[in-house]
Amino acid sequence: MLAGEIRAVLEAKADALVRRAATDLAALLDPGFVYVNARGLRFDKANYVETYCASGAVAFREQRFRDLDVSPFAGFAVATMAVDDRFVSDGREVVGAYRALCVFSKAGDRWLWAAGQTMTV
Repeated sequence: MLAGEIRAVLEAKADALVRRAATDLAALLDPGFVYVNARGLRFDKANYVETYCASGAVAFREQRFRDLDVSPFAGFAVATMAVDDRFVSDGREVVGAYRALCVFSKAGDRWLWAAGQTMTV
């Protein structure tokens, strides 16, 4: 059940990225959100939404998840997974396979993406 709930958040995040729906994406992120991308750059919530969704600097075409493993903790969950991305960055199409670690916080009856780190495979 927990893995299904976390997968639903991840899929909603991927959908918001592809649609460039900044408001929808922001609603899935914890207020204290922090992310480190595969290039080692750090983003807070506002920077992540702006860079990966609103600005058009990165335009996702597709994001898929494989090998999702979710571990529950008191008030939060940690997920590891393989991520297959297809996006345009600086006018160049990028297709990549990544490993990711994501932390989700429990906010009432829903899960929010609180932190993550992605690395190349």
